[in-house]
Amino acid sequence: MENIVSLQQTIKSMSAPYDFFRTPQRKDEDKVKYHARLVVKNTMTTEEVVELIASRCSLQPGDVTAALIELAKVLKDEMAEGRNVQLKGIGSFRIKAKSPAVSSPKEIRAENISFGGVVYTPEAKLLRSLSGTRFERAKEIHRSLELSDGEIDRKLTEHFAEHDSITTREMCSLCGLRKATALRRLKERVDEGKLRHPGYLRAPFYCPVAGCFGKE
Repeated sequence: MENIVSLQQTIKSMSAPYDFFRTPQRKDEDKVKYHARLVVKNTMTTEEVVELIASRCSLQPGDVTAALIELAKVLKDEMAEGRNVQLKGIGSFRIKAKSPAVSSPKEIRAENISFGGVVYTPEAKLLRSLSGTRFERAKEIHRSLELSDGEIDRKLTEHFAEHDSITTREMCSLCGLRKATALRRLKERVDEGKLRHPGYLRAPFYCPVAGCFGKE
């Protein structure tokens, strides 16, 4: 119990940034609404986690790294065996299965069942300690500009007048969008038949379809 109280006190001395974002609305809704959302500061890398853990105990960074590598292997192997892996102070991990819906169990075979993702259940102690989190309005935020489809299409037309393709990063810069929003806007235009992306999966680039964005 003392550990929980100590952790809650530590968390209360910190603060998580938030800001207000426009809530998506249906086309038949006129009133604009906003909601608060956490603003993620950054992503802590494995190397940073290793250094932080090493600074708090007698282990060397190399030992911490080795332990994390083995932990990842143990998690994978044990979950693949259908086990629920419980880590004290963190929570439990297990995989879930998925299969097509059928009218009778006799219609399902092992080859019809596939991996459906990982289920993480945080430990109650962790949730209680995080309940003391304070939130503070973010001072600076890189928020996507609220551009209409027409405005985005005009910017894309200007871009394609000088370039044959556009990447997600270039879309972010061109329209002032965050990565997730830029990717969504690009995919919308792929679905509409305005763009195609022949690029490789991890870093796709998008090209205009003939007859779109000023391209013949």
